[in-house]
Amino acid sequence: MITLTDTPNPESKKFIFDFDIVKSGSKEIKSIEDCKEIRFAEKLFEQVSPELIYIDSNFVTIKKKSSQDWNEIKENILKILSEEINADFKPLSFEKSLEFKDEISQRIEEVLNEKIRPAVAMDGGDIQLKSYKDGVVEVMLKGSCAGCPSSTVTLKQGVERMIKHYVPEVNSVTAVNIE
Repeated sequence: MITLTDTPNPESKKFIFDFDIVKSGSKEIKSIEDCKEIRFAEKLFEQVSPELIYIDSNFVTIKKKSSQDWNEIKENILKILSEEINADFKPLSFEKSLEFKDEISQRIEEVLNEKIRPAVAMDGGDIQLKSYKDGVVEVMLKGSCAGCPSSTVTLKQGVERMIKHYVPEVNSVTAVNIE
C-alpha cells in the first residue's frame, strides 16, 4: 500500500510505503540519466517527466514541473510505483553522505541526525552537511525541500537556530542549493 501525503512544497508530494525501499543512504534524481537502473525512476521520467525524484528509507518524494497538474499525473505515478515497488522489490542501497573528521562538523552532523533530519524527512526531504569552515555551515537541501518556498525561512529560523544552540561555534547556516 502507498500513502500519499502533501509536503510544504506545493510542487512536491511524498509517496510512503509500509516497508523499507532503501537499505542505506538516499538518492536525489534529476534526470533519466541519473536513474542508474532504478526501474521505477526510469519509468517515471519516461511517462511523467518530473523535475526531481528523491528516494529515502520508506518513501519517494516527487517534485513535479510547475506546468504540470497533480490531478493529471498523480494516478500514473501511483500506478508506476505500485507496479514496480511491490513484495518482490529488493531494497536499494546508496552511498552515504560525507564523513567528517573534525569535531565541530561531527557535532553538527549529530544535531542534523538527531534533531533536524527526522522532521525534514516527514516533509519528504533531507538536509545534508556539505562543509563547515570559520563559523559557516553549508548544507544541501534535498527532495521536497529543494526549491520549497518556505525553505529559506525554515533554514534560518529552524535549522540555523537549532545548530547554533547545540554548536555555539556556528555563526550561520547557508544552503548551497536554494533556488
